[in-house]
Amino acid sequence: MTPDIVDAINMIYDGRVPKNWCYDPTGVEISWLTPSLMSWISGLINRHYQLTNWVFKERPMSYWLTGFFNPQGFLTAVKQEITRQKVAENWSLDKVDYEFKPTKEIVATEDGRIEGKTLPALATGVYIHGMVLEGAGWDKGKYALDESKPKKLFEPFPILLVNAQSTEQPSGPGNKPKQEDKNKDKNYYDCPVYRYPKRNDRYLIIRIPLSCGDGT
Repeated sequence: MTPDIVDAINMIYDGRVPKNWCYDPTGVEISWLTPSLMSWISGLINRHYQLTNWVFKERPMSYWLTGFFNPQGFLTAVKQEITRQKVAENWSLDKVDYEFKPTKEIVATEDGRIEGKTLPALATGVYIHGMVLEGAGWDKGKYALDESKPKKLFEPFPILLVNAQSTEQPSGPGNKPKQEDKNKDKNYYDCPVYRYPKRNDRYLIIRIPLSCGDGT
């Protein structure tokens, strides 16, 4: 046996993920990173479930964002798809931005499966789930961030509608920005979304503007 195989066997025996399962010989990530072998295998099963149903059955009602190795690429593809659907309105991909809207539905399970959930059909855009708030709570009634509950660091985030909007302003004297749009940033927090609970730019997926309620 080669030294790599021996190291892999020893790590599996200890319940750890072999390094060559997660990195190629140059050190580039080729898989998701988990603290234990059990969670890595669980992730493999859940990812296989989502992709298999997508390929052989139907397009998912909501996409488990955690299950994508490249979630940024998936969100970019969503923006491209919406732009193509708006070709009659002359949308241009470089002048299109994301639009996010939280729903009432919450997927509390870690496997990302949404059996039993019912979501309104979409003309454009997709639903995504699998995100978790850290250090904050969520007010379901106001669709806004709230104070975290005592002794509760993490809270499941609701299913999120991802859509797109054109950033090109229509020309004309009657098309002026609304006052509510000017003040929007004051009551919204540009919340970063990370692949892992590690707050660094390497694992940053996107930033989502979330309402802070009354702004206080």
